Amino acid sequence: MVVSRDDTKFSKLTLREQLVIIEIGFDKIDSASSFVEYISESYGFSKSSVWYNLNRLKEKGLLDFATREEIGKALGLTAAGTSGFLMLEKSQKEIVERFGAVGMREEKEYRYASSKYGLRGEHEMLFSI
Repeated sequence: MVVSRDDTKFSKLTLREQLVIIEIGFDKIDSASSFVEYISESYGFSKSSVWYNLNRLKEKGLLDFATREEIGKALGLTAAGTSGFLMLEKSQKEIVERFGAVGMREEKEYRYASSKYGLRGEHEMLFSI
């Protein structure tokens, strides 16, 4: 079996990094700040740890978002990040449930495209836990 560079890149992601990729999915999110707030509130992670994960994923070329100089650029997966999202497809529910199972989420049902956080996109992800 031939292992591509993308396969190797995704095998080295932490579970939190995988969770961030799953949460972003196919959506384009108005701002990274709103996403950080959403993840922090939903999973109980500190905002600094969410920012750390976003920056690591950006360095790895898996997602892109605005810097202070690029105001208005949406948070979203790159082509490589989208490939990773599709590779994680079979384990998405398991990853989300794992974080929910350790008491980091109180909601039994989760709808990603919440208007409260200015999220927009063609796809909504629904997980019943």
